[in-house]
Amino acid sequence: MDDSFASSSYAIPAGYSTICKCGRSFAQLNAYANHQRTCKKRKKYLSNALAKAKEVWTARKRPCREDERDETAPSLSPTWHDLDTATPESSHSVDDSGSLAQHILPQPPPPHTAKSTLSSTTDHPPTSDTSSLLSHTLRFFVTLPNTFGLSRRYYGNQLPTHDPEEVTTLENLTLTPSDQVSRDQNTGGGDKNLFYPYPNKSSFLLGDWFWNGGLQKSHKSFRELLQIIGNPQFRPEDISATRWNLINDKLGSSAEGAGRLTMPFKGAGWKKTAINIKIPIHKRADNPGVHDYLTADFFHRSLVSVIHEKLKNQTHDKLFHYQPYELLWNGGPSKKPTRIHGELYTSKAFIEAHCKLQESQPEPGCELERVIVALMFWSDSTHLTSFGNSKLWPCYMFFGNKSKYRRCKPSCHLCNHVAYFNHIYSFKDFATSHFGGKGPGADFMAHCHRELFHEQWKIMLDDEFLEACKHSIVIRCCDGIKRRFYPRIFTYSADYPEKALLATIQTMGGCPCPRCLIPKSRVQNLGMSLDIKQRQMLAHLDDNVRQDKVAVSHSHIYDHGYGVHSNIVENILKEHSLNAFSERLGCLGFNLFIMLVVDLMHEFELGVWKALFTHLIRILSAAHTGDTLVHELDRRYRLTPTFGHDTIQKFSSNASEMKKMGARDFEDLLQCAIPAFEGLLPETYNRDILTLLFTCAHWHTLAKLRMHTDETLIFLDAVTVKLGKQLHQFQKDTCIAFKTRELRREAEHHQHQQSRSHVGEAEVTTTHQSTQQLKTFNLQTYKLHALGDYSTSIRKFGTTDSYSTEPGELEHRTSKARYHRTDWKEYVEQITRIERRQAHIHHIRDEQAPHSVANEEEVATSPEAHFHIGKSQNYPKNITLFLQRNLGDPAVKDFLPKLQHFLLPKIKEILTGERSFSDRNNSTAVPGTTSTPASSDSEGHVFIKANHMYRHNLMHLNHTTYDVRQAQDIINPSTSHCNIMLLGQAGATTNLESDDQRHPYIYARMLGIYHVNATYIGPGMIDYRSHQIDFLWVRWYQYMGHFSSRYSSLDRACFLPMAEPDTFGFVDPSDVLRGCHIIPQFSQGLQHSDGKGVSNYAQDKLDWKSYYINRFIDRDMFMQYHLRLGVGHTYTDTSRKDTNTTVVNVEDFKDFEAEGEVTSLQDCSTDSEVSNSDSGSDSGNDSEDSEQCLDYDEYDTLDYKN
Repeated sequence: MDDSFASSSYAIPAGYSTICKCGRSFAQLNAYANHQRTCKKRKKYLSNALAKAKEVWTARKRPCREDERDETAPSLSPTWHDLDTATPESSHSVDDSGSLAQHILPQPPPPHTAKSTLSSTTDHPPTSDTSSLLSHTLRFFVTLPNTFGLSRRYYGNQLPTHDPEEVTTLENLTLTPSDQVSRDQNTGGGDKNLFYPYPNKSSFLLGDWFWNGGLQKSHKSFRELLQIIGNPQFRPEDISATRWNLINDKLGSSAEGAGRLTMPFKGAGWKKTAINIKIPIHKRADNPGVHDYLTADFFHRSLVSVIHEKLKNQTHDKLFHYQPYELLWNGGPSKKPTRIHGELYTSKAFIEAHCKLQESQPEPGCELERVIVALMFWSDSTHLTSFGNSKLWPCYMFFGNKSKYRRCKPSCHLCNHVAYFNHIYSFKDFATSHFGGKGPGADFMAHCHRELFHEQWKIMLDDEFLEACKHSIVIRCCDGIKRRFYPRIFTYSADYPEKALLATIQTMGGCPCPRCLIPKSRVQNLGMSLDIKQRQMLAHLDDNVRQDKVAVSHSHIYDHGYGVHSNIVENILKEHSLNAFSERLGCLGFNLFIMLVVDLMHEFELGVWKALFTHLIRILSAAHTGDTLVHELDRRYRLTPTFGHDTIQKFSSNASEMKKMGARDFEDLLQCAIPAFEGLLPETYNRDILTLLFTCAHWHTLAKLRMHTDETLIFLDAVTVKLGKQLHQFQKDTCIAFKTRELRREAEHHQHQQSRSHVGEAEVTTTHQSTQQLKTFNLQTYKLHALGDYSTSIRKFGTTDSYSTEPGELEHRTSKARYHRTDWKEYVEQITRIERRQAHIHHIRDEQAPHSVANEEEVATSPEAHFHIGKSQNYPKNITLFLQRNLGDPAVKDFLPKLQHFLLPKIKEILTGERSFSDRNNSTAVPGTTSTPASSDSEGHVFIKANHMYRHNLMHLNHTTYDVRQAQDIINPSTSHCNIMLLGQAGATTNLESDDQRHPYIYARMLGIYHVNATYIGPGMIDYRSHQIDFLWVRWYQYMGHFSSRYSSLDRACFLPMAEPDTFGFVDPSDVLRGCHIIPQFSQGLQHSDGKGVSNYAQDKLDWKSYYINRFIDRDMFMQYHLRLGVGHTYTDTSRKDTNTTVVNVEDFKDFEAEGEVTSLQDCSTDSEVSNSDSGSDSGNDSEDSEQCLDYDEYDTLDYKN
């Protein structure tokens, strides 16, 4: 027996001594007992033991196949296992495949324990992606899988000393509309020093409300103010003498001697540096030579100090991943451990850097743990006001060691403003004075702009940062352990002009891509086998050859007086130029071109898709005079129902005008494009356009997934090839058939530009037709070329949402809000002070209340519950009167018998689950609890209390997404958010899936949300207690299959005829999978052309003949139709392994391989013979040869070395 449980009445021996788990020894029993209550290591040990026991218990309850039960019996083995014993197959399958028997909550990968064992790489080789990275001394180890089959593989010589997954809760995995937190007014004591520089708590609460409560005060902000002044601890006399201006000056100061602040590292403030750049004036100018130009002050922060500040913050440190790992899935279609791509700290690039660091020689005489700090940068210039010239060019820095789900939320405050870059404002006057009154050319201005930008980056990449990259930063972390941190730059997210600036290439020049040297004349060849190979062979490298060319060209410009774009410079430099990253980090082997990741928002949503949508509008305008087809397109978009909180918003009056549209608006247009464009053009072109729209939406959703597997990346490769072929086919066959001209807004913009360039000339009156120039569909753009790099980028850095430009665009709101607090003069410096004030206040709040509570207004229901329906009885309906008033309505035909038939098994299930009922003998048990209820009296019946049912307006439905997060749908029968989907066998009261047994889901429109208080009467009854039973009154859809080919159309459905007995029914809310988006098939028209229906409750007068089921509405819905590829969709695994479903699954990859498609952009051999044609052809309607429009002879003979 443990000594801690010894009775005090026993005599303690003279030599008594006991040792705690933390290593401390105690000679007295009372001292040891007191220490146990506060020992963190002992608590952590007990917590890990309980977690391990829970895993074992869960594994024992997990259903297994009969032939695997003996082999996969769980045992009390260590949590860490070798790679080849990671997890049994089908460990995450769901027992009941026909319905949602359990709502499986999302959970992080299982935590590790202190008794883990390491495995040598020589005994168990890892995956091929990392096998070349490891030496014979570096080891790896794998955790046991969790319920979803997810496990972690670590690389290193010791177990992780810090695991953020241990503190990850269900709330962290829940995707709510807002992640705002409410400020706890009761935390903190009365010590004045705790709130310095505020004199007391009351002053601090008001200061926090003013600076961090938002610029535009709302009702929520007003309620927060009421909570502050209504708090019993609030004292008006405490704030009467507060010196607010002095406090604001202290909070906003970046000087070290400004006073005792509460920040953990005072050097994290802002610095002001004067920038002096060298301006080369060529020797033919009036004043040749190199001249100094002093720009405005550059405001920046030390990158090393920002790292210090982050790692010493306890709130941020607990979720900071010190050690990367591979995330493996043991439940994929291949039945082998599958690599999961998502977070940066699980990416190939991070693991490569980690393994390289661990294999390198440590610092002499140092045995501290070595950690990679992953730096991710965003930068983009933004206008601070709707009108005026106020601009800001911020540079944001995130830490890739933090989860991307938190980085994308501004309320988590994980974005670090590290610099505000300068523009060249008055430089043109300076240059004109040296050119003899002649203005400088655009090339010269671009060169000076690039020089200024990289000069500022040289200041940020200072000697301190370079020393940290080489020899690390030693920091004592919040857990008391000293570690060595090595900063590494992984990604830089920016739009194309800024990428060209970073890569020092000419915007849309001879080689426009910042990642490869493919010439501009060949950037349109997306998906061709030769294009895929040359992306690898012609990749940009920052090697010695490039650096020597830059040095020689720099000497010609600055030493010999040649022009920036003179022939001698062009012949040497071409695609190369001076670069701060190459100059400062080249000694570390840093390749700057790799960090320039893809940008889905600008390259596809605002690039390829916007250009395609615009040209489709041109085609509609050219196909019919008077813009009749364009008006019909606008009408269809206006009739498209909304979905979710803000997933699909109401379309504007005229979507074709594209006024004030952002990236999210164009995304909505794409997701709903197929029903809108269908049937507007003749069938030959209609089929090709719908196929192209389906492929575009398919590619966009795949590229935007937040969790990829190896199988889905192969699928993305195949769809990328298909997209490139279909775009060329569209350009060759469809576009050439229409004489397209500029849209009216394009012509007006073009005419406005011409009028500005001909100021003072006679005005010429022309009609719109004469000013609308001919316009063709252009594929020769960098943005189309960039689509071929997405799978490569995902394999290396994780999914695109981790480094998309969207978080940077979202952070611009913070910068703009700070600008409005300034006096608009010298606003950059004022913005830096406001940033420091808010950061200091956040730190004070975290010190006082590190665990903020969730805002109750944003959380509608507990995340543990699958659904939430209110308990109130404010809207009762007498069933008898309800049936009498709606007599003759087909919707209420047999309403009461169907309801009784539905309620009987539900109340039996409730009674069976009660302990007092289950303990009774079989003679009194409720019969029929496991089978469909019969209609005989021997089975019992249900008595509805007071003959009333109670209506509810909303149902909140929680569901686990494909990426093991929890999302919520709000179902409202009175709006367009009334459609739901269920698993095919969940609707046992219907036989709707008989038309197509292969489709996995059934669909319904909710007519009402109700509950009744029901009492069971019959054999086995105990008493007359009533139980609340929730149910949904629905109208069923009938699945109609695909409208056209298998891969080029959405699924369709229609309503059953009113005379059918199964048209209406009831559904248990626990069987609902999630809400779905159903769009009318506008081309088929309304069901009742006269606008008269037969059912008032069903409102069938508004019915369309058929509907489209929109699988592209969001990522999770898309993965619902790719069975066994969604990690979180456990219910789609074992239930349909032998079912040949109508959706695309991993077996469909073989179709592409059989047709000769390139299914992997990674597996193309650079040594193979270069083909002069595109390999493969599309299936179905896309099988025509598309090589006729391409000049392959010129493509083969081009000299790519130049």
